[in-house]
Amino acid sequence: MAEFDIFNLGVDDIETYKPKESGGSDLYKPTADQGKDGTYRALVRFVPNPKNPSKSIIRKYVYWLEDSNGNGAYYDSPSTVGDSCPVQDLFFKLRNSESAVDRKMSEQLKRREVFYSLVQIVKDPNNTDLEGKVKVFKYGYKVKQKIDEELNPQFDEPTQVFDVFDGKNFELVITKQGGYNSYDSSKFQGKKSAMTIGGKEVENSDAGRKAVMDLLTDVPDLLSFDYKKWDDDVRAKIESLLNHYRSPGSAKAVVTGSAPAAPRVEKAPAAAANESTTDTTDLNDFLEGLDL
Repeated sequence: MAEFDIFNLGVDDIETYKPKESGGSDLYKPTADQGKDGTYRALVRFVPNPKNPSKSIIRKYVYWLEDSNGNGAYYDSPSTVGDSCPVQDLFFKLRNSESAVDRKMSEQLKRREVFYSLVQIVKDPNNTDLEGKVKVFKYGYKVKQKIDEELNPQFDEPTQVFDVFDGKNFELVITKQGGYNSYDSSKFQGKKSAMTIGGKEVENSDAGRKAVMDLLTDVPDLLSFDYKKWDDDVRAKIESLLNHYRSPGSAKAVVTGSAPAAPRVEKAPAAAANESTTDTTDLNDFLEGLDL
């Protein structure tokens, strides 16, 4: 792909994983609790992945799995790429069981669909030191839906929000609803604009393109957040964890209250066994928008 293909993106040039009809310091993951009066506000700009513009959105399914001691981690699901997933198989087996105990246990095996994109942080009153920098933004279905609505609007002209010269800034508004972070009030600005570098909008010129490429030279590697196939160690670890969910003793404890019925939200997740970057978001983040 030519270097400057990122400057000529059409609305269909980026895989957006539309439903079919029938790491750590690199992550930008603000929460409502971090904002003023319980609302986090920032202005960000989705930018194309310089290594592969068509992969400017990374999408995968993940699980949060705990052992009998309550220690847990994120794991990618092979169902992301259409492969058989023992976690998903066990989820449906328990979910469809006649046993109330089994159905209760299945709640701990739900997967979540997550997305990652590069964003330039235009304004962030809560973290002004981040302004102008490019980070990896991890988001869920609600934000993804807002991207899709710009690419395929009902009435207006489509907008390629990743276009550096003719895209739109995104007003990120995070509130707390029902104990979880909500992105319902977030929206793309109505007017198209070029991205800003050094406080000025870049022009569609050789100088402007060079400025964009210079900015994107040292950005985090978005592809490192893509789905990773399980190796033997990860597969063995997951099988061991699933034995905890298959255990009649553990299942009984879940229902009687002597064991946690769902992942405990006061713990911060450990590093994912097959992700390249630690994500310290608490479990409330995982529980948002669980996909069945």
